[in-house]
Amino acid sequence: MLARIVLVLCLAALARSAAFPFVFNNINPQCFKYNVMCPRNYEPVCGTDGVTYGNECMLCLKNKEDKTNISISKMGECRAHFIWDLT
Repeated sequence: MLARIVLVLCLAALARSAAFPFVFNNINPQCFKYNVMCPRNYEPVCGTDGVTYGNECMLCLKNKEDKTNISISKMGECRAHFIWDLT
């Protein structure tokens, strides 16, 4: 029973870290480089909201449209979220 509790706590910690990847190592996007339209190149960036954006410009567009301040947590795609059934 204790092993199951420890396992659940470990999985909860992993899920939390996957949901908020690298919150403290964020990179400010260079939004000043982009005008109205974004290029169509796929150079993914992982936002501090845990969402993968197609490129830096798409993240900047999201910030502008929603009046948010999402930064880049890492270059490349965000980690996938896995749901495990422990029954």
